[in-house]
Amino acid sequence: MAPTKPVSVKVNAALFDVDGTIIISQPAIAAMWRDFGKDKPYFDAEHVIKISHGWRTYDAIAKFAPDYANEEFVAKLEGEIPDRFGEHSIEVPGAVKLCNALNALPKEKWAVATSGTWDMAHKWFDLLKIKRPQNFITASDVKNGKPHPEPYLKGRNGLGFPINEEDPSKSKVVVFEDAPAGIAAGKAAGCKIVGIATTFDLEFLIEKGCDIIVKNHECIRVGEYNAETDEVELIFDDYLYAKDDLLEW
Repeated sequence: MAPTKPVSVKVNAALFDVDGTIIISQPAIAAMWRDFGKDKPYFDAEHVIKISHGWRTYDAIAKFAPDYANEEFVAKLEGEIPDRFGEHSIEVPGAVKLCNALNALPKEKWAVATSGTWDMAHKWFDLLKIKRPQNFITASDVKNGKPHPEPYLKGRNGLGFPINEEDPSKSKVVVFEDAPAGIAAGKAAGCKIVGIATTFDLEFLIEKGCDIIVKNHECIRVGEYNAETDEVELIFDDYLYAKDDLLEW
């Protein structure tokens, strides 16, 4: 779909990743990996930084430093990131305004499903002064991290919109994502994907199957909530790309 502005999408629920989607935390996380690997000659921090965005930290450590694959250790490691390296992180432009608008709706219509730990994800929200939604799924809440669909299935189920195989139009859920692992997880969970071009470029996000792609959240508004259909309107005043079937469910 050629950029014809604006475009309106009515959804039952919206699910959000955090790192790279609400806050640009990659520089802080990269600093953590370099610090973690400085006394481990076998650990290639730059390689891990390059390939692991969207992974749970535990999964990356289990693969590249299995001796440290301890949930308590990983939780502590991640929980210290905002405190030790948080100055490297910034809000994805428009994220706070968008989240506040979703929080102002008469009914909770959004959830978080992040690969980050509880401690780290909560601290990012505190840093940005965003009220957390009740459905706030972190790494320890799932057995399978992204790209497995479990995080986003848990998010949509928690909001009362499981996949409706017989009539997908009765359960319309979008996922806001920036990373391949999360995009794959959202698609496998039956959601349409709003790609945020903070981490990867437009062509890469198109290749991964995003349904609509934006530069950041500044171009997105929350419209009216319809109590009869239990839908909220998301208005995209600008976008980089959209599939021709974006409005079809």
